[in-house]
Amino acid sequence: MEKKFYKLHGLGNDMIVIDDRKGEIAPYEMGRVARKLCNRRTGIGGDCLLVAKESDIADIAMLVYNSDGTQAQMCGNGIRCFSRVVYEEGWIPFDGFSVETLSGVKRPQLLLNDGKVGSVRVDMGVPGFLTGDIPMDTDMEQFIRQPIEAAGREFIATAVNTGIPQLVVFVDDVRSLDIEKYGLPLEHNELFPEKTNVSFVEIEDRRNVVLRTWERGCGATLCCGTGATAVAAAAIKSGLTEKIVNVRVPLGCLRIEWDGENSIYMSGPAERVFEGTVTI
Repeated sequence: MEKKFYKLHGLGNDMIVIDDRKGEIAPYEMGRVARKLCNRRTGIGGDCLLVAKESDIADIAMLVYNSDGTQAQMCGNGIRCFSRVVYEEGWIPFDGFSVETLSGVKRPQLLLNDGKVGSVRVDMGVPGFLTGDIPMDTDMEQFIRQPIEAAGREFIATAVNTGIPQLVVFVDDVRSLDIEKYGLPLEHNELFPEKTNVSFVEIEDRRNVVLRTWERGCGATLCCGTGATAVAAAAIKSGLTEKIVNVRVPLGCLRIEWDGENSIYMSGPAERVFEGTVTI
């Protein structure tokens, strides 16, 4: 079977989008397909695979599969890229559509330029700080600016769910940090029964932070939308920044807005790289 694919990236977090609204790929094959297509030597290459499906509760559904074949509830950079393909390819012929994900229905706002999507603003829902909702294996109600150990080093971290489990780790110099050394043990920390993304963040000032990302099922990536959202939520909740935060990553910046109580919003680019057909 041949499928058309679209390769995009959100600030270097790259992904593949395919349309399976007709249900041609068996659900149990999705993990294998993701591993094949995301392989950077023998496939297209990507951090994740995004699959368009029909939805009973939204205009369209997005399934997310990591490069190792595991399924994720949500992808922040992914939903921006997915939304661009959905609109520009005419799968949904109008702006203001809704997208079903495993973490709920999302409503992206497309910022258009001559009919093309320039950037996308997404309502990411209300950040969840209760440990039972993350989930975490602890008696603590919340895990905010608490010590946690990895590879012989103690960090101060906050846990939050922004669609998937997130651990925000505060450091003084994120650029020189060996995230390969600390990311994997934190991802697999026994506190997180479903594992966790790890966002290493340095607070530059009250409006700007610097992020480096370790994603569960992917490893180190250039950007993570749900991670950037988590970083801003954790910083705002602790009073470390203002309520509009520029989250800086190696290839650019995401803008995160949160009033501290209601939905948190993420805005950023979605860049098309190339497209083609591939044998599944």
